[in-house]
Amino acid sequence: MAKKARTGHHSHQDSERALAKNTAAEARAKAAVRDLHNTAAKTRGMQQKAQAKRG
Repeated sequence: MAKKARTGHHSHQDSERALAKNTAAEARAKAAVRDLHNTAAKTRGMQQKAQAKRG
């Protein structure tokens, strides 16, 4: 299951790579949440505009 450590392989590179993956995943998650909020605000604005047209 676990890979054997190769001679001369620096283990800190793996942790840096994992950290980079985590930060990228967090950034994507935050962007997704931000898009959700923008969409909700946009649809709310469209609904208000439609309501105003109706009188």
